[in-house]
Amino acid sequence: MESVARTEYQLDLSHPCKRINPLLFGHNLEHTRSCVWQGLSAQLLHNRKFYGKPQRDGVALDWYAIASPRAYFELSYHAYTEHADRVERRVNETHSQRIAVYAVGEKAGIGQRGIPLHAGWRYEGRAVLYAPAPIDVRICVTAVDGNSLHDTVIPVTAVGEWQEFAFTFTPECTCWDARLELTIAGVGEVFIGAVSLLPAGHFHGMRADVVALLREIGCTLLRWPGGNFAGDYRWQDGLLPVDKRAPLASFQEMETLPHTRGFDCHEIGIDEFIVLCREIGAEPFLTINIAWDTPEAVAAWVEYCNGSVTTVMGRQRAERGHPEPYRVKYWSLGNELGWGHMEGPNTPEAYVAKAAACATAMQQVDPNIVFCSSGIWGSDAWLKELHLLAPFIAHFAHHHYTGKMTQYAGAPALDEFRRVAGEPTHVIEGMRELRSRVDAHAAEKTLGISLDEWNVWYAWYRHPGVAEGIHHAAMLNQLCREAESLGVTLACFFQPINEGVILVEPFHAYLPAGGQIFPLLKEHRGNRLLELLAVGEHGDVDATASLNDDGMLIITLVNRDPCAEQQVDIRLTGAGATTVEGVLLAAEDFLPGTDFSRLPLEVTVADAALSLRLPKHSVALVKCGTR
Repeated sequence: MESVARTEYQLDLSHPCKRINPLLFGHNLEHTRSCVWQGLSAQLLHNRKFYGKPQRDGVALDWYAIASPRAYFELSYHAYTEHADRVERRVNETHSQRIAVYAVGEKAGIGQRGIPLHAGWRYEGRAVLYAPAPIDVRICVTAVDGNSLHDTVIPVTAVGEWQEFAFTFTPECTCWDARLELTIAGVGEVFIGAVSLLPAGHFHGMRADVVALLREIGCTLLRWPGGNFAGDYRWQDGLLPVDKRAPLASFQEMETLPHTRGFDCHEIGIDEFIVLCREIGAEPFLTINIAWDTPEAVAAWVEYCNGSVTTVMGRQRAERGHPEPYRVKYWSLGNELGWGHMEGPNTPEAYVAKAAACATAMQQVDPNIVFCSSGIWGSDAWLKELHLLAPFIAHFAHHHYTGKMTQYAGAPALDEFRRVAGEPTHVIEGMRELRSRVDAHAAEKTLGISLDEWNVWYAWYRHPGVAEGIHHAAMLNQLCREAESLGVTLACFFQPINEGVILVEPFHAYLPAGGQIFPLLKEHRGNRLLELLAVGEHGDVDATASLNDDGMLIITLVNRDPCAEQQVDIRLTGAGATTVEGVLLAAEDFLPGTDFSRLPLEVTVADAALSLRLPKHSVALVKCGTR
């Protein structure tokens, strides 16, 4: 029989404290791994803009050749895609796929396999083509058994010009391994600049189901484009049409973009990002590329986002269909400078000089924007430079990743679970020490701590489970309680899509154990915090209570014990309880990939007290009317 621990609290509803900052419920949207590709982006084609080096047959990576003996393939520098500027950075190459046939009766082309298509869904395709002489290009989509799903012939007649061609189709059967092929027959050649395939129900190129889940988890602040990817990003490229935006090369392929061989096809630009933020109700939080962008370039970004239509960039935004300013308030001056994995000013002195120059130029455009600085948060050498940046910044970035579980059997597994579940307490203790050091080095101004990256390490390379869910619940609980005293002003989970919160499959997306936590904990956003006082015995329960503007008592409880059930009694003073409802997230075990079951929670009300039981490794939400 499992043991039962007991926890008792005293809760006075007549003395609510300050409001819980809604911006503690932020997230990151970074173009890493499968966050965008096979995540938020609805795009179905790999390497649709022909980045990287060719295979040995001259065909772009992720495509195969449909070859004849008299055909020629190459990645040509006669490209359709381009960068908005000509500034040489790491890789400035852009390509098209050239296909040439030199004999009558021969056929050649390229194809891509492994495309998932759903029966009855409408799909929208595009191909951008160039030909030095008129030629017909055949586009066909086939199922794995060879059955045709779509077949059309496109006459490319505008000689010497890039042309965009659109096609649509609706497959009658679901296919997990469809193929798309573009071919030419007879003597001639064609250049393919970009190819696209999207389900018709997309949201500005993004998957509508993933967007809906970003709204469901309660994202209030969205940090973009990174993180590490901020050092690869060219914001001006996002003003080009989506098919024309050149792929962005990664500084560290294996760190940021291993699933796409070190390139991002730039499906999301600033306009798409802002419309996403508005759709899910999140404040945008933009990170500048402090390594490559000049102060003038980042000032132009501020003007594009926030300038009136009378400014140069504001007028350009309006001409693109967005007359109202975006009013982006939060800006990060780079990401993790000094750690050695980012390009740019990696000494305190160099960073402060560049960050101050950028901040000065940006505030001249909009004096109301708010900055977060980067740097090595644990280094006194960096912290002592804060006084030089203090006139510009309001927040100082801090990141924390909890080490993942590696053992899942026997006593070592219990120890590992307790470590992961208990790590949020150590994070808070670490930020308390950081708070005192930041204050000592920037005594003339109180700077907020921006915990703008937190997660369990390597959540992006495995299926998240119950241990991560317990960790996330405890972290959010403790941020709700402790952020005010610590001066934590912003917080962002890193990152929700395919890295712990939202898992994306070809035809659906869902919330695994780690993701189910966020819709429960978001009930605290903007509420007035209540002080829960532990009385007597206290099991391994982490609890937070708040009062919303409708007088509803919200309590979230986390049982961090992997072995013991918890009996929880909460005695109320200052008000009584009326209606009570509860939700329980529980699981039989915490093996890899285990998800919570969502169950009703039985809560009894007697003698001005709430009583409930929490199974081992579970999370509960209690909503209680008061009078």
